[in-house]
Amino acid sequence: MKRFVALVLLLAATAAGWFVGSRLYALHDLSQAARDGDVTRLEGRVDFPAFRESLKSEIDGKIAQDVGEGPLVGLGSVLAKAGAGLAVDALVTPEAVAQIVRTGQAAGLTVTVREDTREPAQWHIEGGDLQSFRLVGSDPRGALIFRRDGLGWKLAGIDLDAG
Repeated sequence: MKRFVALVLLLAATAAGWFVGSRLYALHDLSQAARDGDVTRLEGRVDFPAFRESLKSEIDGKIAQDVGEGPLVGLGSVLAKAGAGLAVDALVTPEAVAQIVRTGQAAGLTVTVREDTREPAQWHIEGGDLQSFRLVGSDPRGALIFRRDGLGWKLAGIDLDAG
């Protein structure tokens, strides 16, 4: 019975270690790839289609909030969303994501503001569950969202209203 309890405790400690360690490793690996400009590693750490869809959804939400009244509002909203979608598809590249990770800002998006612009953005893990977690900076205006990918994690979304 003592061996069974010891085995269960060992398995629980291993699972907890993986849960915390894999998140920290994902953050470290993504940050290092962004600093090095390693496009191949970035592509392995970022789910670009999911990231683009998340950004489009955030922008669509902002457009919907800013819609006024009038007969052409519906058409204007549709055109704005279509234009934003095309812009997101063109602008969300490994280089742009690397810049967001390094500085907290890129292409007009601000996820975090740094006190000293010469220093890289400092990210920390906030919340999460077994399937996802968020990265926020010291002065968050948004968050980067990681989702589980097998036993690892990939950057798969952005939240522009986290701050």
